[in-house]
Amino acid sequence: MLGLLLLRANRVVATSELLGALWPDENRPTTARKIVQNAVWGLRALFAEQSAVHRGPELVTQAPGYVLRLDPERLDLHRFNRRVAEGRSRLSAGAPAEAARLLGAALEEWHGPALADLAEAGTDWPELTALSQLRLDVMEDRFEAELRSGHHYSVLGELVSLAEEEPLRERLCGQLMLALYRCGRQAEALDVFSRVRRALVEEHGLEPSRELQLLQQNILTHDPALAPPATVAPAPPAVHTRPAQPAPPAVHTRPEQPEQPAPPEQPAPPRALPERVSHRAPSPHTERRSVAVLLVGARTAETSAAGQDAAESHTLYDAVAAVADCVEEFGGTVAGSLGRVWVAVFGLDTGRAEAAQGAVRAAVALRVRLSQVPGPRWHAVVSAGEALVRWNPHDASAPVRVVGRLVDEARTLLATVPSGAIHLDGEAVQDTVGLVRQVPTEQPRVRAVAGLRTTAETAALPDPSGGFEAELGMVKSLLTRSRRHDAPHLVTILGQPRVGRTRFLADFVRSIQGEAVRVVRVRGRDPRASWTLCDVLRACCGLPLSDTDDRGLTDVVRRVAGRSETAERLLRRLSPGRPYDPSDQDAEAYEAWCELLVLLAREQPLVLCVDDAHAADDAVLGLVEKLASLPQDVPLLILVCARPGGLLTRRPLWGSGLRHSVTLTLQRLPGAAAEQSVGSGWLRDPAPREAVPREAVPREAVPREVVAEVSGELSGER
Repeated sequence: MLGLLLLRANRVVATSELLGALWPDENRPTTARKIVQNAVWGLRALFAEQSAVHRGPELVTQAPGYVLRLDPERLDLHRFNRRVAEGRSRLSAGAPAEAARLLGAALEEWHGPALADLAEAGTDWPELTALSQLRLDVMEDRFEAELRSGHHYSVLGELVSLAEEEPLRERLCGQLMLALYRCGRQAEALDVFSRVRRALVEEHGLEPSRELQLLQQNILTHDPALAPPATVAPAPPAVHTRPAQPAPPAVHTRPEQPEQPAPPEQPAPPRALPERVSHRAPSPHTERRSVAVLLVGARTAETSAAGQDAAESHTLYDAVAAVADCVEEFGGTVAGSLGRVWVAVFGLDTGRAEAAQGAVRAAVALRVRLSQVPGPRWHAVVSAGEALVRWNPHDASAPVRVVGRLVDEARTLLATVPSGAIHLDGEAVQDTVGLVRQVPTEQPRVRAVAGLRTTAETAALPDPSGGFEAELGMVKSLLTRSRRHDAPHLVTILGQPRVGRTRFLADFVRSIQGEAVRVVRVRGRDPRASWTLCDVLRACCGLPLSDTDDRGLTDVVRRVAGRSETAERLLRRLSPGRPYDPSDQDAEAYEAWCELLVLLAREQPLVLCVDDAHAADDAVLGLVEKLASLPQDVPLLILVCARPGGLLTRRPLWGSGLRHSVTLTLQRLPGAAAEQSVGSGWLRDPAPREAVPREAVPREAVPREVVAEVSGELSGER
């Protein structure tokens, strides 16, 4: 009883609360109130003995219970809360060193669990649970203050120990990742992220928070914002430097210049600090937006003669100046450099198409200028799509950071670009088709820039969308809605032969290239092979269509479900070599495949495109209807193209009764060449079934786009 009164010192504790805390209702003795009254009498006698020496606590009766009155400073819980409030206030005010000292003093009030004897006896009060969580929160606040002060080495051991005890606290694990990275242990920092993600997925089916994922990405790209704050001079262990407040690790803003160090026993922050902070410009913010990135790389000879270093440095200086001039001339911003690779971003104040065109114009202008610079050989990549951008729209001089898959894929592509060439990737291909002459490369979806188009060439280009701009925009908006609301959507595209259904599908797939979605394309029939429903399901999972060894399937299940009971159940039902009748749609294997597709779509939104659905097997159509009617929240878009007579004759109630189902009818295009403009490289001619290589899709990762060709050559009957 004394423990509960101390937890609520100087507050009324009702008798009923005391009874409920001491005994469960079913085990409460009939003399419970009498026992409480006797305990109160005993405590009063004990306090009276202490009051004879000095003023001690008083246990006063006050309806509807009792109040334990005492000096708050004599209670360790009160001292802890007071120092925590002071430390957090100093941390918010930009004094991390002083905040670390105050928070450390608060934690020194702890000498084990709160009310350890009661906890050992099995007492489980909400106050004890809340107090334990508060202690962990304060420890994280102290770690943050120490990291802001540049003391990553001193807290690394504590972070490792506590993260092992609390593996699901993402803020704590993020602090450990940052400390490891600053200590030069980058691989271990990434291992921490993998361990946290695995634990979250296996135990709760959740992905790590956006902040933790962004921290992982910044570690991979060696973001300068992760560097420790600078100090005026190396300080002795007992003296903490006092840098101005940099942003927390998950936000990754640039730390400001440090202030003069001050001894911890005499904290005296400058009076001007609050005023300076209150008048600062709005801080940068991070957002996901459609941009275009330009990466320019330099290749130099592996060996150089003595005495050429100065000349090479001068050449690189001229190149940097040229990059900055051309990027700014066409509306871009230089975001930084990675070795001898310069990164520029376009589209901070324009649309994506205009941004891609500005990036390409800058690249073409750079190619002309850098061709006149002797020494290194230059090459460039322009890619457009969504990326995470950190910038300050109110401060043009503030640095800009751009990270994400868009930049990573552009860096990978840059290594394969020949010297003097400019390659286009992602949405930049479609956005600049009227600006530059494009030629195919050895890589699908990548084009090389041959030069700027003349006005006459641009005027002679065919309409790239085939006249279906409104329909394409509608389908793209439904994809956005499906991803935003995690809801399955069925879109049926009906059209007579030669109206342009296949072209419409190809244009849609091309328009979403570069987005964080998995695209699977299926056609209704292949005269050279009998495609089963299981083949389509394997294609949706990114697995080879002809494979007797299902190690790839095991890897996919482990990736999305870990080693949970769900994973084991899926592996049992999808065991290698297990016979499966596609007509038996109530079979366990069928349900397991559908469940696996749901998990994959939750990992990355899935777009399933079915062309010539009027000729597809009944089992394939049944799969489409089942996926479209899933009750779970899953980001899934199913795009079905078919002749109206063929599909609706076989399935008169197609799409009816579904929550999100839309049917669009394409009208006949003028002219007879509706299918002629499908660009080479977007639709591949299907290979015979036995010619599909075993390693067509890597086992270690499901590709961003899987094209499952289930029909023959493009024919003119569509």
